[in-house]
Amino acid sequence: MTKAEIMKDSLNKVVRLLVIVSPLLYPAYLLRFRLAGIPFTALEVLIYLLFGLWLFEIIRDRKSVIWDSAMRRYWVAAFVLLVGATMGAFLSPLSIHLPDGNVLDGRQIALGIWKGWVVAPILYFAILTQVLRSADDVKRTLRMYVFSAVLVGLAAHILALAGNGLTPDFRLKGFFDSANYLALYMGPAALVASQLLFLRKRPAEWGEYLELGSLSVIVYTLFFTRSYAGILAVFGALMLMVLVTFFRNPRQRRGILAALGVLLVSFVAILFTQFNTAKFQQFLDFENRSSTSVRLEIYRVAWSLVKQHPLVGVGPGLFQANYQVSAPRVLGHTPMEWNMPHPHNIFLGFWLNAGLLGLLSLFALIVLAHRRWTYPLVAFWGILIHGLFDMPFWKNDLAMIFWLVLAAILVLQKTKPKSA
Repeated sequence: MTKAEIMKDSLNKVVRLLVIVSPLLYPAYLLRFRLAGIPFTALEVLIYLLFGLWLFEIIRDRKSVIWDSAMRRYWVAAFVLLVGATMGAFLSPLSIHLPDGNVLDGRQIALGIWKGWVVAPILYFAILTQVLRSADDVKRTLRMYVFSAVLVGLAAHILALAGNGLTPDFRLKGFFDSANYLALYMGPAALVASQLLFLRKRPAEWGEYLELGSLSVIVYTLFFTRSYAGILAVFGALMLMVLVTFFRNPRQRRGILAALGVLLVSFVAILFTQFNTAKFQQFLDFENRSSTSVRLEIYRVAWSLVKQHPLVGVGPGLFQANYQVSAPRVLGHTPMEWNMPHPHNIFLGFWLNAGLLGLLSLFALIVLAHRRWTYPLVAFWGILIHGLFDMPFWKNDLAMIFWLVLAAILVLQKTKPKSA
């Protein structure tokens, strides 16, 4: 090989390696700084650099971009989301007067969210779908996300031991702002880890023990977040998987029914551990201040905002400001909780952050993901189930996870036979 060929091959390998290990870097969004007065996160910059390297490789080697019919469908949906979020950002108000007298720079906040939560993750989706070419590539990249979740979980337990990783009500949160964010990071990882474990053909090899250990750490961490939505999402997605398998493999139905029974018994056992806890009693309280009553208020206000702004939403990242302004009028009283960064529902979240186009994009992506069975679909189900009660997208790392799972589904839909 000539020196030029060696350099060319080296860059190709570097780009592919960086893409595969990229999930390990999701928590880098916590590192924030400004360039020329514009806020950035380390994760954003890494994505931009990776996109630049990939683009340079495409131009230098005169490679053709993958643009088949399956790819185009996903990209149309992603582009619709980008258009909706762009309209919401540029049509957002220049200033929002909050009830406490402060004035928020709405346009600046919306553009920052648009850049970090929409543009960068979509560029990441582009890289993933172009660089990952095989089922093995997908498996390696998903495994990096699982290892990332293990490291995040271990860090959360270490911080808890040091007295800094718990919420005031003793829920595990690690270095996130809330326990729910940790649960949103762990849930899809638990489902991916379970699928990777099921896919192993040979028993008793070291890789299986490593993945079993990883799954144990993730599930243990998820349990101590005490996120009922997160736990329900994992069990719900696994039960859906068992039911799908039941109809796809009629010869193994006895074993599949046994697996469903184990899941149901495990879920009920977890419920029993929570019956006498203060959190569970609060969960059933629909009148006093509780997570349930607060969510009901959020949904009322969010739906009111949807009716006020049905086409373009309120703008990316501006739900909390609009909630604080609108909640007293909509509810007829002071809301139980003022600080609400999102509407605790993925469909309302897409609609309010990216308008009607954003909501249509989400529906399109759901339909596309179900065009053929692939194992990352189980993690996508978990995201959607959790999204009924929380927000598994509109946040830096969660948007990356969302697009990673969809990219894995797309690549496997293109590489696996229809019977897989």
